[in-house]
Amino acid sequence: MKGSKLFACLGLSSLLFLACEKDQENSPIPTDMTTMDQLKSLGFNTNGVYQATMDGKEGHVVEGDIFLDQEMIDYMLESNAGTQFKHYVAPDLLPRDRAVTVDVYLDTAFGRVMEAAFLEALRRYNAVGTNLTFRRAFSRATSDIAILSENIPSPPGGGTILGRSAGFPRNGRPATPIVLNSQIYGGESVGADAVTVVAHEIGHAIGFRHTDWDDRSYSCGGNFNNEGRFGALYIPGTPAGPEAGSWMLACSNGSDRPFTTGDINALRFVY
Repeated sequence: MKGSKLFACLGLSSLLFLACEKDQENSPIPTDMTTMDQLKSLGFNTNGVYQATMDGKEGHVVEGDIFLDQEMIDYMLESNAGTQFKHYVAPDLLPRDRAVTVDVYLDTAFGRVMEAAFLEALRRYNAVGTNLTFRRAFSRATSDIAILSENIPSPPGGGTILGRSAGFPRNGRPATPIVLNSQIYGGESVGADAVTVVAHEIGHAIGFRHTDWDDRSYSCGGNFNNEGRFGALYIPGTPAGPEAGSWMLACSNGSDRPFTTGDINALRFVY
């Protein structure tokens, strides 16, 4: 999540997984590609991509709040190498045909206000009625998703990063960890958007893209900014364009955004 003069960017997405069909057999991945070439081949817009460290790992940040280390990039390349899809899809999702419990850990460095926001975010997901049940874990070792407190420096060009997700699901498991900016959420006085920020980054971890991926200026302001095609697929029953108030808009205006009708339809369709 990245800040601008008007908004603080999140990491949201409700354009995802319908059906895909291979048109040819997988072919080897070129070994002479730079990281930027790799990201471009995956369909990401590389304007504004920068190097960063998260949870002690080196990687690149795309779309403002999605952190991809080389292992995740390699996995995504393996998933898509030599394959053309009739729809754009994420490389993987959590199992969709059975009930799944997702254990989520909250760093003990967070205060009581963030703990309450965290629990409310889990409650909102569980109230939707999908195959996913989100449950609090009390140690990182036993969690599927760990939400950590970390001082996140401003990106090149300025602004404030609210949080980051470590990419998208892999091998049927959610992405982990999520980091939230300790400068913003480390104390007892936090913004009204805290619940939405937690829910937003969990959304990325289970496979969702930003609802305004086609033009981030919808929520972030500024000039037209397309995030790239990777993973962005229209979900039936949801608005065809960006939806006001969606939990997966790319930027936050500082307010709390409970799930909209379109958000609920997206979650129920995917899971």
